[in-house]
Amino acid sequence: RFGFYTMIAIFVFYLQESFGWDQATVTNIYGIFLAGVYFTPIIGGWIADNVLGYGKTIILGAITMGIGYSMMAIPTSEPYLLFAALAVVAIGNGLFKANISVLVGNLYSHSQLSLKDSGFNIFYMGINIGAFYAPFAAVGIKNFFVENYGATLAQGYNAGFAVAAAGMVISLIIFTTFKKYYKDADYQSKHVTNDEKDLVLTKEQERSRVFALLTIFAIVIFFWMAFHQNGAALSLFARDYTDPEVGKFLFLLFDVIGLHAILFIILGTTVALKKSSSSKSKSIGAGFAIVGVSTIIYKINTLPEMGNISPEQFQVFNPMFIVLMTPVVVGIFAYLNKRGLEPSSPAKIGIGMLITALAYVIMLVAAIGLAPVYSLNGGQSAITVSPFFLISTYFALTIAELNLSPMGLSFVSKVAPPKMKGLLMGGWFGATAIGNYLAGFVGRYYQQWELWQFFLILIFFAGMASLMVLFALKKLKKAIE
Repeated sequence: RFGFYTMIAIFVFYLQESFGWDQATVTNIYGIFLAGVYFTPIIGGWIADNVLGYGKTIILGAITMGIGYSMMAIPTSEPYLLFAALAVVAIGNGLFKANISVLVGNLYSHSQLSLKDSGFNIFYMGINIGAFYAPFAAVGIKNFFVENYGATLAQGYNAGFAVAAAGMVISLIIFTTFKKYYKDADYQSKHVTNDEKDLVLTKEQERSRVFALLTIFAIVIFFWMAFHQNGAALSLFARDYTDPEVGKFLFLLFDVIGLHAILFIILGTTVALKKSSSSKSKSIGAGFAIVGVSTIIYKINTLPEMGNISPEQFQVFNPMFIVLMTPVVVGIFAYLNKRGLEPSSPAKIGIGMLITALAYVIMLVAAIGLAPVYSLNGGQSAITVSPFFLISTYFALTIAELNLSPMGLSFVSKVAPPKMKGLLMGGWFGATAIGNYLAGFVGRYYQQWELWQFFLILIFFAGMASLMVLFALKKLKKAIE
């Protein structure tokens, strides 16, 4: 995911810089590309279910994605070369994405429902550790080549794509080196019967479960339509409507060392104060917290009073919040589970949709009084708003995502008939594909409407999807039983 999010952090900016396309065009291409990235896992899942198996399909996907990122790293002004590279990335992702999720699900038996939810939360946190570092890598390598080698901005972005390719090489090495830890999960139910991990279902039960999954797929389309504005409308809002200059205290959130220092303080203090931590763990946690505090003091005394931030850097907040909040969310659900109060996976998805609507209420408030995009003539708004609006929106979207995305993966793993695991996990990503395409389709209206109107339509669709989950909840819960 480091490779993918390195690419996404700079994607729309690269399209405008290298090809000179307007915002409506780049957001549409962004949506079509993401649709391809998330639609191809349906095919990749079928291939793993019926032909290659999960491990081999994942390896083939990693190699293909690495080739695609390498093609993106080659400077070009020819659109057909760009589209060819995007197609290769999408195909590789299709072979990789659904099947790594199936492997995670196969680690748990069908009786470990709550544990499987937690497992997918941890898996999702791991994904976002890679995503956390991606914007720093993209911005850092771009600035390095522009400032030291006289590269154009477009060429700086090409260097960022090369970093994404390097990330895939590292991913492939890790996956093959540690195979012994997941080899028991790498089996095809078509050829192997695993009574511990797979339920034996009647045809009627299989039909009921597939229908439940298709219902969830239809609902989550609207989440991804809203969520993936983070790489389109929200990125453009960061560039055109957000204060580019901030004070030193806020700049700490955009400084890679300062941000790590904050993480050291939070995580170190949590471990040090946790009652169940051993004395050794408490000492290590306290040490991390002290290092973090010392670094913050140093940075405050050395940073200028005002610092400039770039729009790409906002991409770091979603993965950072996921890393920080995953233990909190897992802890809350574990607490509720012990008391018999934990919501079902479908209920968590509905909660996620509601929080998504609330996230865009923040952007609606931020947009009040701002000039529409079409009046800017390619420049920045004369009136800009605090970065805290976007940071708060990313925080709310992250909480929504933690209730929805890993829970959706877990729900598919629990409910999918054993012989269709890869295909139906691909179906989850296929629904994501439609949502991503709609993200680009709706994104064009960001340039054509008043800003508040654009964010209002996202609130409406997310709220309606939450109600749809509520109405279908009984049937969805029954599918797990």
